[in-house]
Parts: sequence; structure tokens; C-alpha cells
Amino acid sequence: MAQGTDADSLLLALNGKTGKDRLSLLNQLGTALRESDQKSAFDFSKEADSLAVQLDDLSARSRALENIGWIYYRQGQWQKSFEYSSEAYHLSLKAEDKLQAARLMNNMGALYYEQTNYPKAIEQFKNGYRLATEVNDLATRIRSLNNVALNFSQIGQQDSALAYAKRSLQLNEDAGSPYLTSFAHRVIGDVYLSKGNYDTAQAIYNQSLQLARAQGIKSFEAGVLHRLGNAYLLNGDLKEAKEILTYSIELCEENGFLDELSKSHKYLAQVFEKEGNIEQAYSHLASFQILNDSLVNRSNRDRLALLQGMFEENLQMSELELLKAQNEIQAYRLSASRLYNIFFALGFAVIAGLGVRLFFLYKSFRKSNQELLLQKKKIEEQNQVLEKQSGELLTINETKNKLFSILGHDLRGPVGQVKSVIDLMLGGQLERSEFDELLEALKKDVDSVNFTLNNTLQWSMAQMEGFKIHPSHFDLRTSVEHSLSLLDSYFKEKNLTVFNQMESRAEVYADPNLVEVVIRNILNNAAKFSNFGDAVTIYSETYPDWVQLCILDQGVGMNQEQIDSLLKDSYTLTKSRLGTQKEKGSGLGLQLVKDFVRKNNGEVSIESNLGHGTKFCIRLPRSSSTFHHESVQSQKVVNV
Repeated sequence: MAQGTDADSLLLALNGKTGKDRLSLLNQLGTALRESDQKSAFDFSKEADSLAVQLDDLSARSRALENIGWIYYRQGQWQKSFEYSSEAYHLSLKAEDKLQAARLMNNMGALYYEQTNYPKAIEQFKNGYRLATEVNDLATRIRSLNNVALNFSQIGQQDSALAYAKRSLQLNEDAGSPYLTSFAHRVIGDVYLSKGNYDTAQAIYNQSLQLARAQGIKSFEAGVLHRLGNAYLLNGDLKEAKEILTYSIELCEENGFLDELSKSHKYLAQVFEKEGNIEQAYSHLASFQILNDSLVNRSNRDRLALLQGMFEENLQMSELELLKAQNEIQAYRLSASRLYNIFFALGFAVIAGLGVRLFFLYKSFRKSNQELLLQKKKIEEQNQVLEKQSGELLTINETKNKLFSILGHDLRGPVGQVKSVIDLMLGGQLERSEFDELLEALKKDVDSVNFTLNNTLQWSMAQMEGFKIHPSHFDLRTSVEHSLSLLDSYFKEKNLTVFNQMESRAEVYADPNLVEVVIRNILNNAAKFSNFGDAVTIYSETYPDWVQLCILDQGVGMNQEQIDSLLKDSYTLTKSRLGTQKEKGSGLGLQLVKDFVRKNNGEVSIESNLGHGTKFCIRLPRSSSTFHHESVQSQKVVNV
């Protein structure tokens, strides 16, 4: 077959190649195989991505990520497809590669197609056609025309769909691509089927089917088979319809093409119904309903995730523009501030000159000189006070900006998600059953917002002047058990097993409220970075003056640079990493742990291996005498 022959020749050429030659062949293989052998195409594209990074080749890396994004699209993983395609598009713009940008316009248009946003998809495909025309790339022009035709057919504009598909066939006479020709024939068949011209639709579908089989693209063959079977059914050719649809079911079951399998069961049920075989009709109809319900549920979830991903990217771009505007305003204010300082300095110089002149006029040199010296000293003291206040204001402003960034980034998304779902529900656009399916996801968003707000309020209170701690004797095990009960649903969601091996009583002398905040944040982090089904172990050790509490997880771990950043003495708001299930955080949690443990004259230590989990330990005093003793500097313990 043609496509297999091309891939075989590329594989032969790949042997012994290095550098840019190997990179080019890897990308060609990824493109050639992504419709017929997705596993091999994925492996070639991942190697191409790695090699492109080493060679600093933006265009080649964009091509590799485009292939990966398309493979995820074919697998129905639309959010991953969007992430890879979006990054590839930005790389193509940076490299000023119009051809690559045109290809990616088709990827993005396909994602809008899956959202059923056909007008937006048509806009993307037309942009891809325009860019491909500018660089005279025939294959991408044909692909863009086929995609425009497909989307016009979905919104009932069949004449437009037919015009674009025929234009694609005319261009393809020069390109000679069987796959693109098959695609165009399939779209034209859809048009004739919708117009009730079943004989013509059958003939065109058969042409498309033969081309798909010649290319060995089973996914495309499956997409044509159920259409051809439906054309036979509508034309009353029940025998031919049964043969085609039965074969389609076998092919789809063998290769896992669930959408095509669902449609084949549906049409075959109608064939048996027309033949009067009610038992067989019912059997296939039941199979269709089971598959269709599963596909609809998955499609709704994927569309929601894709919409959220696109919304977050647009939100990030808006935030970037806002930050740029704020920086320009800040620069203008600083410039104006300098001009004011110069003006005041000149005014002060003039006043000082007049004072000296008056001093000579009144012939009171000594007395006036002493007054001027005293005034100068006061001004210097005022300048020092102003400089100190300016530094404090700068620190406060930086902290404010970080807090607003945290609240804007981490709270706006979940709150916006909740608002959107409620608006849909109140507007009658969302069924109660659909709302119930989204309820668990909304609860997770609200829990995340609540946790972030609690940490932000605790941290803000700790920064206030006059913040005091209230130490007392209490049992550390009780605080741990209370925190575990608060986080129980989160641990169950990730199927985490908790081994609480603490001593039966571990009494410490500290502020119980602050310590509970510390424990809750460490346990939350352990769950956040644990994989599904992992275990979390808690144990304590009692020493003459201290009690040490340790919490171990089996999660992603940290490197030494991350640990040093967390444990350093200076104040910092670190950027929070995403958890193993894309959980977000504010970055305040571990800052609170460090601050509150040290305010209780305790110590913090971390042991971690990347990919093998983290052990987070805190040491707290057992008595008031130890508590009031000068605290020992926290040690940074790392196991590498």
C-alpha cells in the first residue's frame, strides 16, 4: 500500500542518520503514520521533540508537537490535543513558519469541531487555507478545503459543502493523495445522502472506501462503512446494508472504534426491523444505546475539560496583557516621582540659598548656622524615615501583587466554573441529571477555593503587627486525627491508605491552632502529590525536650533546589506545582508550615527523592522551658 511503502522508505533512510537529517525524517514518519500506526507515530514524534530541543529548532519542534496533538485528537483526548497543538502554534509563530501555522490551524479547527462550534471551526480552517496558499503548500490547502466542507455539511449548508469538496478534488488532481481524495469523496457522499440521492451517495462512498483500504487506514474505513450501510438501508437495499454493517461491526470491535461501532449497531437494528426480525433488531438497538450513552457522557466530560483549558489559556493571555499595562503605569509613576524629587531638591536649594542670604543680612551667623544645622539633621532623619517607609511600602506592594495573583489565578477559575454551570442550570440549558454529574467536580472546586482562602487568611493574620501565639500543653495525636477527618474525602478520592503509627499520646507545648494549620497543610500536600492508590504513613518520636512528627508519602518527590527554596530563612511565596490529578494550590501552604513551626520554636526538615516520595518532619518543644529557649536553626535534610 502507498502509505506503508512511504513509511518503509523513510525507515530505511533513517538508519544511521543523525542531527537535522534524522530530525526531518522522524517528523516525516510521525506525519505519515499518525493515521494508520499511532503508537509508532507517537514514538517517532517524541524522539523528534527531544532532538529538536537539543538542536534548538523551533519549526521542527512545532511539527513534532503538532503530530502528538493530532494523535491525541484521534484518540479522543481533546484536552491533551489542545495543549500540544497550542504550544506547537506558539512555536510556529516564534519561528515565523507560516506552513506549520497553517497545519496547526487545522488541528485547532478540529477541536472546535468537537465542541460543535462549527462557525469557529470554519474560520480556523479558512485561515489555514489562506496561510497554506501564501506558502504554496498544496496538501495543507486540500486538507483545509476538506475540513471546511465537512463543517458546512454539519450546519446544513450542503451546497457550500459540495463546492468546497469539489474544489478539493480539483486541487488533488495535482497532489495525488489517496487519503485526501477519500476524505473529499466521503464529504460529497454525505451531501448527496442528505439530499436523498442514495444511488449517487452509494457510488461515492464506495470510491472513498476503496481509497481508504488502499491506504490501510482502518479508522477512516470504519468511518465510511457505516455511512455506506445507511445509504443502502435508506435505498431499500437491505441485503447489501446487512453485509456492510455486519463487517463494520467486526472491524470496529477489533480496533476499538466505539463511535463508528455505535452507529453501525443503530443502522443494523433498523435493517432487522425492516426485515421483521424484532429479536435481532432489539439486540443491536440495545448495544447502540449502551455505547451511545457511554460516548455521550465521555464527550460531555471531554468538552467541558477542553472548554476549561481554552478558557484558562485565554485568561492567562488576558492576565499577561494586564501585567504589561501595570508595568507601564508603574514605570510612568517612577519617572514622575524622579521629576518631583528633582523639583523639590531645586526648591530646597533655593530656600537654603535664601536662608544663607538672610543669615548675612541679619548678621546672626552663629545662631542662624546652628539653626540650619539642626534643620539639616531633622531633614536627614526625615529622609531616613521616608526611605524606611518607602522600603516597607514596596514590600507590602509586592506582597499585595502576589496575593492578588494567587487569588486571581487560583480562585477565578473554580469560581467561574461554578458560575457558568449555575447560569446554564438557571437558563434551562442544563438538565438536572447533567448538573448532578457535574456536582462532584464543582464540590472539588469549592473545597479548593475554601482551602486556599483559609491559608490566605491565616498567612495574612501572621503578617500583621502584634500577631501573638498562645502556647499550651496538648496532645499532638488529637490534632493529627482531627486534620485527617477534615481531609478524609480528599484521601478517599485518590484511594490513599493512611497508616497512623503515632504514639498513643504525644504531648507538646505550642499554639494548638497554629500547629493544626501546619499538620493540615502537610497532610494536604502529601495527598496532593500522591498517586492513586498510594499510602501515607504518620509516626511520632518523643525525646527529652522535643516531639518529632513525620508524614511520609509515596508521591512525586522534590529535588534539592526545591527543598532549599522551601526551607530558606528569607520570606518567599513559591509558585505552587500542580498535583498528580492537576490539583492547584496557592503556594502559601508550606510558607505557613515554615512560619508557624518557627514561631513555636520548632524545626522543619525534609527528606525526598524525585519519583519516590517525601518525608516531612516537624519538631516541637515538650515544655515551656524548652519553648522559651532560643530555637535551634532549622536543618535542611536531603536524601539523594
